[in-house]
Amino acid sequence: MGGVRQRAMTTTLPKLIQSLRKECPKPRTKQLPSLRRSFSLYDQINLIDNVPEDHLRFEGYTDTGFRVNGVEYEGSLLCVGNLLTSWAPSSFSHITPDSLSIFRIVRPIPA
Repeated sequence: MGGVRQRAMTTTLPKLIQSLRKECPKPRTKQLPSLRRSFSLYDQINLIDNVPEDHLRFEGYTDTGFRVNGVEYEGSLLCVGNLLTSWAPSSFSHITPDSLSIFRIVRPIPA
């Protein structure tokens, strides 16, 4: 019985080693053409230049704030229509029912 087992190992082991030495096929990655198109369109169109003067123009951001219509704001901002105000929550986890209560008084009511 030991001979049968020995023969099986001597024929199986080289095949296993040979298959392990073969290169693994490269994983096929799916391209996202729609995203690629949108990025290329974004590169071609400057949306900031097309914003009317009476609208809020978000021109940039940093780790601590935003630049809107040439003014630097630090911290979180609440933007509803043309209303721009500082907002206490500094992250999603800090948003509470109390911090959302401002929407009870904002007019027009955001849709």
